[in-house]
Amino acid sequence: MRSEKRRRAVAAAAALALTLGSCAFMGEIDRIEIVEPDLAKAADGTWVGEWNTALVSAAVSVDTLSHGISGIEILRHDCGKGRPAEAITDRVVAAQSLAVDTVSGATGSSKVILRAIQDALEKAVAAGEATP
Repeated sequence: MRSEKRRRAVAAAAALALTLGSCAFMGEIDRIEIVEPDLAKAADGTWVGEWNTALVSAAVSVDTLSHGISGIEILRHDCGKGRPAEAITDRVVAAQSLAVDTVSGATGSSKVILRAIQDALEKAVAAGEATP
């Protein structure tokens, strides 16, 4: 009987920790700001970007050509159940913009991937601005 109480207490503590961690993660996701880089200034090339949160992280490779996004590859996406969010890369390429809807049910992963793409595009813009 005593071991059953202990098992229940440990399970309850684990559930509480998971809930608190999830709440903290959603707060962290809410603070991610997606800013549209000026693609008119982007240099041609392949750029790696990444973004990390407590529970989700992503690294992407973004190809830019003629001031547009020609392709995006996910290099790493560490997440829980957010794999469907990886479809957001097709939305970004089709729209030529980061101003796309997140994937329903995978908002956190969607925003982390978008922020990683933004990181890569900011590098493309910086390289374009550095070139006369």
